[in-house]
Amino acid sequence: MNAKTETSSMSPLDMVKWLLAAAIAAGGLWGFYNYAEQVLTLYRVLGLLAAFAIAVGIGATTSQGGRFIGFMKAANVERQKVVWPTKPEVVQTTIAVIVVVIIVGIMIWAIDWIFAKLVALLVG
Repeated sequence: MNAKTETSSMSPLDMVKWLLAAAIAAGGLWGFYNYAEQVLTLYRVLGLLAAFAIAVGIGATTSQGGRFIGFMKAANVERQKVVWPTKPEVVQTTIAVIVVVIIVGIMIWAIDWIFAKLVALLVG
C-alpha cells in the first residue's frame, strides 16, 4: 500500500485567520443570544448567518480551507458520475422490498405461532 501522508504544519498567517474566523463566529453567537429581547429574531438570525458566512469565507482562504474546497469539488465530480435509477426502477424495487417484508413477516408469525402451540402442549 502506498499511502501519502501530509506532515505540513500550519503557517502563522493561517493560525491568525482561523482564530479570527473563530472569534467572528463566536461573536455572532454571542450577539444572537445577548440581544434576544432587544432585537427582532429575523435580524438576529440574519446577523448570525452573516457572521458564519464571513467566518467560513476567512477559513476558506487558509491552506486547509483550500484543500477542503478542492475535496468538495472532487466529490461533486464523482457525484455527477453516479447513474441514478429511473422512477420505474425505484417503484419496482420498492414493491419487491415490500413483498419480501410481508412474506418474511408471515413466516416469522407462523414460526412463532407453531412454537407457542408446542410450548402450550408441553406446559399443559
